[in-house]
Amino acid sequence: MLVALCKVTFDAIRLTFMIFYETCHGIFRYLFAKKKCLSGEIILVTGGGKGIGRKLSLALAAHRPKHIILWGRDRDWLELTSRDIQAKGVEASFYQCDVSLREQVYTQAAAVQREVGNVTLLVNNAGTVCGKAILELNPHELQHCLKVNTLAQFWTIKAFLPPMIEQGSGHIVCINSVLGLMGLKGLGDYSTTKFALTGLMETVRRELSMYPGIMMTTVHPYQVQNDMFAGMTVRFPKLFPPLTEACVIRETLSAIQYGKRQVVLPAYFHLVLFLRSVLPVACMVPCYKFLGLHRLMENFKGHNS
Repeated sequence: MLVALCKVTFDAIRLTFMIFYETCHGIFRYLFAKKKCLSGEIILVTGGGKGIGRKLSLALAAHRPKHIILWGRDRDWLELTSRDIQAKGVEASFYQCDVSLREQVYTQAAAVQREVGNVTLLVNNAGTVCGKAILELNPHELQHCLKVNTLAQFWTIKAFLPPMIEQGSGHIVCINSVLGLMGLKGLGDYSTTKFALTGLMETVRRELSMYPGIMMTTVHPYQVQNDMFAGMTVRFPKLFPPLTEACVIRETLSAIQYGKRQVVLPAYFHLVLFLRSVLPVACMVPCYKFLGLHRLMENFKGHNS
């Protein structure tokens, strides 16, 4: 009994020390983190032909990586983005790949490793949204959203993580959403897949605790002003304006360079998420209605990225 009590006491003291140490370490890293050089990186961006994926790829090209690989379904957009990257003096290639199809992901991953080399920075960006109430979603729409948004990232991680483990270094970036931290009416398919990604990234991060050279970054942006979320409106758009793609790209690039584990955009959403976690559920319903979030999707006319 005494031995067990001593062990519990020792573990509690050790836990307290670790919490204090990691908190201080996190603050130190935030204030004095060294900027990562991307010059030797082989980068793969899913959904890299257009939208945020295209613009992020071009922003990454400005840092002169070794090679940028684009995955997507639209050959014309992939080819255009690849040419634009090459015009910046950076090697680029593209592969048509429907990331919702597991075997296609594995086939193209093998081709990338054979023709270009091991990917050192994986950006999982491809996504889709239906924007319907749960009872209005048909099985195909729901399954497609799950395959593109969630299962695809399982397949890409399983394909590209083993070489990173062998090398002892690498970086996996997940373009998630604040809807991976809170749910809203009319976005059941999208929010479900994004919550799953939050769990996936946290789990992989824990499983890689013995490999400090492999970074995991999750980006949770609020509504982005682009075609994918066209028509989404809140009650006070001037108070809560949608994010520009340029803002998301800038903050994602910063997270990559400074090794940030999680980014929530805009920063004030940390307060929203904190209040959501401490207030009774019954309090949040009138808050959502006051902000007009219960009518967010009434004029939605977005489409897939």
